[in-house]
Amino acid sequence: MTESALKENRAKDAAAQETKSYFGLVIVLGLLVLLAISTGFAGVIVVLSLVIMLFLHELGHYLAARKAGMKVTEFFIGFGPKIWSFKRGETEYGIKGIPAGAYVRVIGMNNLDPVPPEDEQRTYRNAKFGQRLLLATAGSLMHFLIAIILLYAVLVGSGIQTDESDWTVQDTRPNGPAEIMGIEEGDRIIALNGVPITDWWDFAASISGLPDQPISIQLARDGELLTLQGVVGSRSTSDQTGQSYGFIGIQRTKFSTLKSGPIDALGKTGEQFGVLTSETIKGLGNFFSPTGLGNFFSEVFEVDTEQSSVKSSIAGSDEGRIVSVVGATKLGAQLTETGWTGLFLFLATINVFIGIFNLIPLLPLDGGHVMIAIYERLRSRKGNRYHADASKLLPLTYLVLFVLIAIGVAAIYLDIADPISL
Repeated sequence: MTESALKENRAKDAAAQETKSYFGLVIVLGLLVLLAISTGFAGVIVVLSLVIMLFLHELGHYLAARKAGMKVTEFFIGFGPKIWSFKRGETEYGIKGIPAGAYVRVIGMNNLDPVPPEDEQRTYRNAKFGQRLLLATAGSLMHFLIAIILLYAVLVGSGIQTDESDWTVQDTRPNGPAEIMGIEEGDRIIALNGVPITDWWDFAASISGLPDQPISIQLARDGELLTLQGVVGSRSTSDQTGQSYGFIGIQRTKFSTLKSGPIDALGKTGEQFGVLTSETIKGLGNFFSPTGLGNFFSEVFEVDTEQSSVKSSIAGSDEGRIVSVVGATKLGAQLTETGWTGLFLFLATINVFIGIFNLIPLLPLDGGHVMIAIYERLRSRKGNRYHADASKLLPLTYLVLFVLIAIGVAAIYLDIADPISL
């Protein structure tokens, strides 16, 4: 073939690749439009945030690999058919059709990965222990860093902890005890029967224990202190006991949040991160227990789609249930509609969950590579490096992969048939 013919073929291939790239981008934009129609702009924000989160996860692996001198051949968002890509140096970057994750391809991850002899020194399997450990944990470390930054931003920008003592009367029930007493919107209740009120729950509990009892309420209104007299209303519980409890017919304003200073927020960020980490580990332990998995798959087979309009609270029976990308997008969209604080807290929670989940010490998760690196280090003697045989782990790896796929498919089904709602 002549040189001119070769150039012509290269030009045709480049044009075809460019056309394919444009077509792929049109598909991505079309999917975003469909998402906006189905979930609103909040859903698009959540999905883009999740994509960025996945990108940063793989960026952690990528940077660790490049720092160690390992050869990275691919860096893709998504799996399946290639939609769009470009090549810079020895690495191909791009987007694939199934947005279920992302990956960085580092050569020679184990003894089953064939590598040209000239590249053997740049493989993962021949890197130092510290380099392999950093590469395996880099994705989770990136998630933890993102969560810490988001928590810090919320603490400084709006606050997380609520001040339950900072509330006023927002409304009163028509002809209810509070309205009859003369309590008005904007009143701040400071004492009940002469006893100072510390917070809303203190007030509500005190009223609940005084059905049909005369009371005096001290409140502040427009800078003046007033004392009002009245009688607490009475209701009966819905159970068989029919026990009476008091009510007064007040709707309070929302609790205000307590902002933290830039320095004070550093310690509080660590506390909140610790709480999230502890709750995530506990939740994963409960879910992957025999009882947890049994309950999860029982729910899949027993769910009644005709009653799925009756939404469950996260704090209710669905607490701890694994959600899919579908469910996470819906929940994230609902939280995003409440403001940037809801979005940031949602993303912080998701990042901590993924970071810890990825460290479960089983292949194909990152934690599996961590355990292999530690095992190889323990088996190495006097400078003689031990290399684990990955083929012995294939049956367990396939089993783990099958379980994860089954959980993922079941979670998607539940999120469609019986979605969790805030």
